[in-house]
Order: sequence, then structure tokens, then C-alpha cells
Amino acid sequence: MIKLSVKKQMRAIIFLFLLPLTCFAAESGWPGLPPDCWSESRMFHSAENIDPWQKNTAIKTVKAQKPRTGELSPNKGYFFVVEGGRPNGKITIYAEKDHLIQISFSELFGLSDIKWINEKLLFMRPWWGRIAATDIIYDVEKEQVIYAEFLRDGYMAYQQFLESCPTTGGCRCIKRK
Repeated sequence: MIKLSVKKQMRAIIFLFLLPLTCFAAESGWPGLPPDCWSESRMFHSAENIDPWQKNTAIKTVKAQKPRTGELSPNKGYFFVVEGGRPNGKITIYAEKDHLIQISFSELFGLSDIKWINEKLLFMRPWWGRIAATDIIYDVEKEQVIYAEFLRDGYMAYQQFLESCPTTGGCRCIKRK
């Protein structure tokens, strides 16, 4: 049996813990510089096949009474109302039609940054966990999603690279001490 010092044991644990992150960076590359080069943590987008937004999102039109209040569009005619948020959330949209649009999310960690981009485009960010979300842009006039992209919060990656790069080396910006 091989006996390692505590310092070497810690290096081995850090190396094994960060191996998936470094493999991810080597295989697919980070969008831009790797986390050890960032000046602070950031969100980053990726075209991964694991994005659950289509499985966990239902969009339907419903015949229902127009809600009384909501977040007005810049055109002052359309508005949306948010209900729930965890584990299920719903956004109801009134767009001056004889029906309402309901966008329902399941298996949801939370909803954030729901806002009008312009008179007819609605931005939504459903979170599927603490670090995984999808940016969605919905056109309320065409009644369709025109953009959806997977998003990750890079805080953990940033912290792990800052802590491990000085001891393990192999990082682009932070070299071994």
C-alpha cells in the first residue's frame, strides 16, 4: 500500500474532482477563455443535448377571461402574468387576441429575468437546477419560440479553477506556484 502525505492526498483529490471539468474544457472548449482566465464568474451558453426545456415546457392557447393586471409590453397593449415558480411555473400572456397563451414549466428550480425585449418579444429564463437554465425568447404575435439556448452558471467552475490551477498546473492563465 502506498502512503501519501496529506498534501499529496489533497492534490490527488483535487485532481480527480476537477478531471471532468478539465476534460470538458479540452474536449469541447469553453466559449471564450477557460475559467482560470476570467476576471470573475460568468454565465456561459452551450449547445448541449441535455437541455430539458422542450420536455419540461408546454405552450398552449386557452379560452379564458383576460387577467386584470400584468407586466405591460412597451406597446402598452400586451402583458404577461407569472404564477408559481417551483417546481411548476406558468406565464400567461395576453396579446390582444380572443385567447390567452399559457407557457407552463415543470421540474422547475425557478424562473428569473422574465421581461419584454421589445413590443412583442418576451425573454424568459427557467432554471432547471442551481447552475442549469435555458434562455428562451417567445414571439407573442407569431405565438412561437424563436430562440432557446442552454445556459450554465460558471461560478463553481470559476472557483474550482482558481483553487486548483496553482497546485495542479495545466491551466492557461494561472500557472503552477
